[in-house]
Amino acid sequence: MGSEMCIRDRTKGDRVLTALFYVLLTLFSLLCLYPLILAFAVAFSSEQAVSANGFSIIPQDPSLDTFRYLLSQKMNILIQGYGMTTLITLVGTSCSLIITLMYAFSISMPGFRHANKFSFFAYFTMLFNGGMLPWYILCTQYYHLANTIWGLFLPYGMNVFNMFLMRNYLKTIPVSIYEAARIDGAGYGTIFFRVTLPLSQVGLITVGLFYGLSFWNDFYLPLMLITDDSLTTMQYLLYRMMGNLQFLVSNSTSSMVSNITPPMQTAKMAMSVLAIGPIILVYPFIQKYFVKGVIVGAIKG
Repeated sequence: MGSEMCIRDRTKGDRVLTALFYVLLTLFSLLCLYPLILAFAVAFSSEQAVSANGFSIIPQDPSLDTFRYLLSQKMNILIQGYGMTTLITLVGTSCSLIITLMYAFSISMPGFRHANKFSFFAYFTMLFNGGMLPWYILCTQYYHLANTIWGLFLPYGMNVFNMFLMRNYLKTIPVSIYEAARIDGAGYGTIFFRVTLPLSQVGLITVGLFYGLSFWNDFYLPLMLITDDSLTTMQYLLYRMMGNLQFLVSNSTSSMVSNITPPMQTAKMAMSVLAIGPIILVYPFIQKYFVKGVIVGAIKG
């Protein structure tokens, strides 16, 4: 009788904790979604309504005027920026995945006696670096990456956090598979391409999403290394457009721009929507692989 009461009390307590957990998780999710919802609501509102009433999660006087203004002013440049950003994201993500997987494979292979040294070398770069000025001098004076397409993705060749996440995922592959391949006479190259690569698809998708988001959202490299307009990426283009709009607003009383009334507040949110739109469309298709890869890579040491 006493044990039944304990089990019943424990079950009731578990239900309360589960309910509390779901409530907290829901609140946290709403907090994370609030900026996104606000951006879409303001982007599709009229500038006059936003200026009069402030921001709201419900569109005020729904309008597409802001998008029409942006697209009419910079349509060709926006298309070019999207194309360049897409190219950099695809090429940069592919190159980074190859480098990351090869490095993670090297330090996760059983029997590699220098694995700890390579791991320490990678970890050391997370703690210490030469700073921005030496990095800039190396990229421009020695590597000659300024105003080249290589300069938009090579400096991000490997992220150490992503590499360790990939290494942890590779450690979930049973050692017996590698041993069987070695017994059959397979070398490291054969094991990499015919064993490791097919078994690491989930981890590659997860790390690839991290790299893809990094390349898509980056405007630091164009800001530091690019002055050629033909190499301008989407994020840096929106940054420049925002600066131009700010200039027009601050000088709206001058005769030269007296007839121009740019939608300043809604333009900020519209640019955010233009920037994150493709990511929102792609993420649902790879969500399950992303969650699985993060969980496996995080819990396996």
